[in-house]
Amino acid sequence: MKLEIVHETKYRYSGPIAETVMEVRLRPMDGNGQRCLEFGLDVSAGIEPRSYRDGYGNNVHYFNLVRPHTRLHVTSRSVVETGVELDAEPGEDLVQDFLRFRSPVKDVPGVRELAAVQPIADPGSAVDVQRALDELTLAISRDFDYDRKVTNVYSAVDEVLALRAGVCQDFAHLFIAVARAMGVPARYVSGYIHDARGRGVSGASHAWAEAWVPEKGWVGYDATHPVRAGADHVRIAVGRDYGDAAPTRGVYVGSATGTMNVRVRTRRADA
Repeated sequence: MKLEIVHETKYRYSGPIAETVMEVRLRPMDGNGQRCLEFGLDVSAGIEPRSYRDGYGNNVHYFNLVRPHTRLHVTSRSVVETGVELDAEPGEDLVQDFLRFRSPVKDVPGVRELAAVQPIADPGSAVDVQRALDELTLAISRDFDYDRKVTNVYSAVDEVLALRAGVCQDFAHLFIAVARAMGVPARYVSGYIHDARGRGVSGASHAWAEAWVPEKGWVGYDATHPVRAGADHVRIAVGRDYGDAAPTRGVYVGSATGTMNVRVRTRRADA
């Protein structure tokens, strides 16, 4: 399936600010079942971003706007083919890094309790590992409410456990924490999900997790819906948690207050 994705981010400031420094992870990744066919990035004020590849394989663009401004627009357009063959060699040099805990993915008693409910009979068996992770995906979706009002980008898993609620980012962090407590390397994924049931333009920014499964490599688990990640999921960045894979990240110089508005549209490009 080919998907066309337009991601618009608009910043507005209450007064002129002197400088903005920003990096974005918006170009979809290649590999593990998807291929980026086209990508374009447009930044207002005629800025030409530079790019590099970070340590997790993410495509990063960055720029610096050094003249006074009250608004900033960042728009990316991608065409991605999903559902392609998986990598023949899913080897990963950093697998062990994705067993370590750090905030917001904390090693707390509630995480260990959930891990104990989903024991893995044979850690070397892909069938046993995937069975436990599928059960964990369903348990998070069943036992935690999706609520946009109770958490923010800084919320850690202990807060999510206490509230029994959160959003896709929180559910991804919780899944990662529990998987690591089970001894399974897991990482955060930021990207998009296409609503195949909709007609015309649909879709949204999304977050889920990937776990390292013996003999299979990275397998995606979306606890929000709850499903294994498939052709409707498009990965743009991965990392230990949200901080490594945020689509946009930056700072500005000035005393004005700012607001951000994000709009994502996905469309079948082969329909």
